[in-house]
Amino acid sequence: MDGRLCGKWILLGLIAIALITAAATADEFSQPATYSGVTFPHGDRSFVDRIVSYSAASCAGGEHDAPLAALGPPDCREVGYHGYYNCDPCAVALGFRLSELDKRGWLTLEFVDNTLIDVEGEDLFIYITNNRSARVEISTEGINFLAVGEVTGYPGGIDIAPFVSPGDMFRFVRLWDVPSDEGRSPCAGPNIDAVGAMGPIEQVRETGDAAGALEIFPTGELAIRVEQPPDAILIILDSSSSMAEEFDGSIKIEVAKEILHEMVADLPDGIRVGLRIFGRCEYSRLLRPITLLDRAALQAQIAQITTGGPTPIAYALEQAKGDFARLSGRKLILLVSDGIETCEGDPVAAAKALIEAGYDLRIDVVGFDIRENPAARKQMMMIAAATGGVYYDAESREQLRAALRVSTVITYSVYDQAGTEVFTGIVGEPGPQNLAPGSYRVILHTLPAITLEVTIEAGRTMQIEVTRANGGYLTEIK
Repeated sequence: MDGRLCGKWILLGLIAIALITAAATADEFSQPATYSGVTFPHGDRSFVDRIVSYSAASCAGGEHDAPLAALGPPDCREVGYHGYYNCDPCAVALGFRLSELDKRGWLTLEFVDNTLIDVEGEDLFIYITNNRSARVEISTEGINFLAVGEVTGYPGGIDIAPFVSPGDMFRFVRLWDVPSDEGRSPCAGPNIDAVGAMGPIEQVRETGDAAGALEIFPTGELAIRVEQPPDAILIILDSSSSMAEEFDGSIKIEVAKEILHEMVADLPDGIRVGLRIFGRCEYSRLLRPITLLDRAALQAQIAQITTGGPTPIAYALEQAKGDFARLSGRKLILLVSDGIETCEGDPVAAAKALIEAGYDLRIDVVGFDIRENPAARKQMMMIAAATGGVYYDAESREQLRAALRVSTVITYSVYDQAGTEVFTGIVGEPGPQNLAPGSYRVILHTLPAITLEVTIEAGRTMQIEVTRANGGYLTEIK
């Protein structure tokens, strides 16, 4: 058995879908259809329509790592014959793990023109071609997921009634591998052919409005996620003795505390935030556990931070594993430091270990006043890169303020041809919906800022896709 993990990452952006569906076509695909003994009253429209993210726990070779195979109605043979190694090219493999400590494999899917709700009997059906088990989670908005059990079979059915309230509607399904002792099959782990819901059909958004619309969506450089705001943030602040050095008319730690205080004031309601510091070898203190944002309490903790000692970055990251242990959803570590690891640890390996433990996490790193320390800067860039995070230089008070804000929330402004600001917003939230046709300038307040020229046409949704890549951001106009 080869326990090495080499998951394959697939980049799948979150793109707004605007379809014009003729009534006759909709009716055709909504007729009842039966697959492997299960009748779906809305036919082929009952099945998932879009891949959100995919990563295999261990190598799934060749045609077996194609997540698009999970879309639409079942098209694999019934259980009994699946070719070499029981693999069927019409399904996607999630890979497998030897234990919970290994890197997990997952597939996140979205229903576009239908929803998953609690109906009489089983509500959700997963078509797995090779009799392996898959863990199932569901979500309303694709951020917070609810575990609803494990399935196997072709299909395996789930009744979501014990987990939800009447009237709850879900669009997202996330499937995980289950640890096993599987061998070297090129289609390791559960092989997903299709996912269908018994819920109602919904009308797909049409594109007949008189005005144009601008929507800005973020995506992840890594396939494990689309870049939506994190559900939980852990701020890790360097409080070593070097943070007592003079900086910009004050000392570093006081400047950092001032800017963190401002950042906390701007965080969205409902997010979970924690605060950890480090300043002695094998010492890192969790000042505030990751809990629902209490601005006053968190700002009071920040105000009390003092400095002293060396820089155990690796140890602080290792402790973060326990900080996130009972939290689901997307996680962000915001690491602020002015120096290199000085306690013989390996912070890059510690960052990678968090990902290998299965955390849906990135680390954004702010190098605070380290222009004269290229070794420290390189190390911090590698920490960020290990998790798909972004590294920021902060050589002034304003740069530190910008870096901390852009790591948690990316804002943008829209200007018309006369240079008048007509809209300001946050990436990931709804954009302007009633823009007159014409040319517009969009400025993303990243570091550095990104300026784009777009043309709005009547009846068309313009999309700007923002991608984290190569330590910064890439954009593409759709």
